[in-house]
Amino acid sequence: MTMSQASAQPAPPAPDPEEPAAAPASPPETYRARRRFRVAARGTRRLAVRTAAVLLVLGALCAAAVAGAVSVRHATARFAGTVTERASAAAQLRATLADLDAQHADTLAPGRSADDPDVIVGNQLNALITAQRDRALVSDLLRKLGGDPGQGARVAQLLDGLGQYDDLSGRARYVAEQEPDQTVGHPPRYAVAMNVSAGSVMHTRLLPLAEALSADYQQQAARQRGTARHAAVRWGAAVGTLGVLAVVLLLWWQWELARDYRRRFNPALLVATAATLAVTLAGTLAMNAAAGGVDDASSQGLRPWTDLAEAGAVASQAAAAESRWFVHDSAFGEADEAQFDTLAARLDGLLAPDGRATAVGLPAYQDMLGRYAHFRADDTRLRALKKSGDTEKGAVVLTGVGRGDVAFDFWDFSTTLERLADRRLADFRQHADGAHGALDGWPAVPAGALGLAAALVLLGIRPRFAEYR
Repeated sequence: MTMSQASAQPAPPAPDPEEPAAAPASPPETYRARRRFRVAARGTRRLAVRTAAVLLVLGALCAAAVAGAVSVRHATARFAGTVTERASAAAQLRATLADLDAQHADTLAPGRSADDPDVIVGNQLNALITAQRDRALVSDLLRKLGGDPGQGARVAQLLDGLGQYDDLSGRARYVAEQEPDQTVGHPPRYAVAMNVSAGSVMHTRLLPLAEALSADYQQQAARQRGTARHAAVRWGAAVGTLGVLAVVLLLWWQWELARDYRRRFNPALLVATAATLAVTLAGTLAMNAAAGGVDDASSQGLRPWTDLAEAGAVASQAAAAESRWFVHDSAFGEADEAQFDTLAARLDGLLAPDGRATAVGLPAYQDMLGRYAHFRADDTRLRALKKSGDTEKGAVVLTGVGRGDVAFDFWDFSTTLERLADRRLADFRQHADGAHGALDGWPAVPAGALGLAAALVLLGIRPRFAEYR
């Protein structure tokens, strides 16, 4: 560029003194990434805490429902098994042992008529067949009860005493057979002595052991009834409390999410809430139903059956005392007669239907009491015959198998009593099965429903976490 060209360029305009000076340029604003990260971290942490709290409560509810179902079903099954398998067998053992003793005494009563030696008075065959049946049943019952390790020692004592009883009663039978021409009602003296010894073993060893065994199982049943009921009530309360807490927490959380994020309620969380509510209601109702079933099994089945089973055992002991009284001499007969009166008075109280029979079951009790009245009338008739010295007719009344005979009327009464007891035991089974069946499908139902609820919680909250990425 030449000097002339440089001089030709215009000079820059001079600044106007009245125009304000331009402000210096401010530096550009920086992106505050760390502050935004802290906000995101706070939001995700809050969601994580809420999610963990809900999942924790759902897990506790699931654990309570599963553990409660397992505990209650186990307790009700154990309660039912103790009564139907152990207590019933022990009660039957006690009654069968007493009846066995009665049949052995009855075998000594028949004999030849004093007026006609060719005529056999009394029915010995029926007593022999019944005694054989009773002995086989006693073996079966002891074999069944021997499977309980807690009663092994007592069952061993019963087997030892039963061996002694079989030996003495067998000797009594053998001595009686050595005198085939014995007069009716007057068995051989040594046979009576052996029968007295066998009866002593029965009443001082076998029957007390059987009674203690039966009482022990009934006490076990009472304890297990309390355990089953308390388990149902306790777990029902736990499921209800945790369920209400879970439902309230889920509803509150959905309200909080709707407020914070200005969205409608989460469909997945609504379904999870419905599933939780369903498990809570179903669990509470099922546990209460199980507790009610246990109560009904006890009041409408176990207690009436216990009284009837006790009555059956006492009735068999009374029949045995009556049979021994007839064949024993006066010294032993007086003790047998006193024992019969004591047992009969006890039996009258056990057979009273007051408080035990419902309006539907009352006719069955009255029918049984009518048959019992026939047996007591036969006893009165038998005593009168022996007191008058008519032993032949007395032997017929004692061992005969027709209406008006002790053997028949006692069989009629005892079988009716046994059927009534079996009916009460069936009522017990029905209610106990109902208590156990109240939790059918558990614990699979709560585990599946609450597992689905937990999955829906995670699925429903996932979009909220995604908003912070």
